[in-house]
Amino acid sequence: MYMKQEKSNNDGMRINRFLAMCGIASRRAADQLVQEGRVCINGKIVTTPGVKVNPSRDEVIIDGKRFAQPENRKVYILLNKPRNVITTSSDERQREMVLDFIDVPERIFPVGRLDRKTTGVILLTNDGELAHKLMHPSSGVKKEYIAELSERFPAAMLGKLTNGMRLKDTGEKVSPCRAKLLDDGMRVLLSIHEGKNHQVRRMFDTLGFEVKRLDRVAYAGLQAGELRRGEWRYLSRNEVRELYRISQEEA
Repeated sequence: MYMKQEKSNNDGMRINRFLAMCGIASRRAADQLVQEGRVCINGKIVTTPGVKVNPSRDEVIIDGKRFAQPENRKVYILLNKPRNVITTSSDERQREMVLDFIDVPERIFPVGRLDRKTTGVILLTNDGELAHKLMHPSSGVKKEYIAELSERFPAAMLGKLTNGMRLKDTGEKVSPCRAKLLDDGMRVLLSIHEGKNHQVRRMFDTLGFEVKRLDRVAYAGLQAGELRRGEWRYLSRNEVRELYRISQEEA
């Protein structure tokens, strides 16, 4: 008789997502498989839908049959992140994550982060080499944001925004950037080459302005285009080559 495994594997992914990635069943159907006692992890039947599995070391069997693990080909995906979605690969509080929007066989992860309230383009991949180069502080990858403010930003203050400043909360120095006023200053298009935590919001806060909405409209030249919030697409070969060119050029 099999013992029930109720404890979750904190460093893995939820079993329903893993089965969906492998093409076995939808997440809802995968939950049903688990509840029916048809899923076995490392020789033990699991009955808790929230149980986690580590694909790199755990053996998963359904109805007594082992199935193929996801392929390990390199993939590159662009997602238009919705608001109130986090960019971590796992979350103890079970909040909605960027990975919840993408079902592919490969194990992917987000390149860098967007805070929960920020929308816009984010790259996901399983190419660790490229991700490391793009995220390295010396990479200087260009990121463009549109910040919607609570009040009009005066043209006379553009120099204070773009010439480099010290953030008032920590005293950190940010590098010079580019900015353009939109809608008579109610929105600002900002182009930066750094990636400090909450940098854009903190820059405006330093100057006394509140960012109501923040949307990243471009990352390393990649734009959402026709992608709606929550939609994604694979990058083309030319786009991947360009990312490698940028990462090698800036490294």
